[in-house]
Amino acid sequence: MDVLSTAAPWNLVAEGYSDVTMPLFRAYAEAALDLVSPGPDARIADIACGPGTLTLAAAERVAHVTALDFSERMVAMLDGHLAERGIANVKPVRGDGQALPFDDGTFDAAFSMFGLMFFPDRAKGYAELHRTLKPGGGVCVSSWAPVSASPMMAALVGGLRTINPDIPEPGYDPASLENPDVLAGELREAGFREVAVHEVERGMAVPSAAAFWQDMARGAVPVTLMKEAMTEAEWQEKSAIAIAHIEAVAGPFPKRLSITAWLGAGRR
Repeated sequence: MDVLSTAAPWNLVAEGYSDVTMPLFRAYAEAALDLVSPGPDARIADIACGPGTLTLAAAERVAHVTALDFSERMVAMLDGHLAERGIANVKPVRGDGQALPFDDGTFDAAFSMFGLMFFPDRAKGYAELHRTLKPGGGVCVSSWAPVSASPMMAALVGGLRTINPDIPEPGYDPASLENPDVLAGELREAGFREVAVHEVERGMAVPSAAAFWQDMARGAVPVTLMKEAMTEAEWQEKSAIAIAHIEAVAGPFPKRLSITAWLGAGRR
């Protein structure tokens, strides 16, 4: 089983993910909400919600959000955000996106932003979204485009490979959700109609290679796991090598680094 399909690494990275990754991912969440356009009276589901990136954006637009994740720490981070902001129209739930604890036809819209892509059984994930939607309800499932289309991803993977050359050179997997035709096909196979996949490119201002690497060590699971496997002295030594590589291939900094995603939208 892929480690990213288990809760442990997401529990580990939850706080850093909330601090570092949420601000970047908010832009994709806003794009997904614009595509599906749930009305102000809508009840929606955010599946594999993490610390609440889409949930918090949606709570400003709709009547109620049910937010589910299998990571205890991610749900706890969302609870904290809700308390800090005084948001009352969100219900956090810990659970499995492949077996949703909700009745058929519960929601007006459902989303899984960069979550269903990691499910061990994606077909079950799509089927559960379809089952819990009302007829005509909107859906959006997102995935990343190939690394070659995303300078930020390329910089991250390049830094990791300078530390561990055994990490494979990133390539294109046409059978994965990197392929927008696969994303569209799987949505249709689950019974969704009016399916369209949209290319969405967003990014962030990066002040330096060192700042980027330090953020990724807090908010990106592969880097955090690598750091956890080393002593502090080893990590500092390896980080210096990774930072030098990122500066050489992605610099000079400051600059904007972008990531491209596929947003697959449709209707039940």
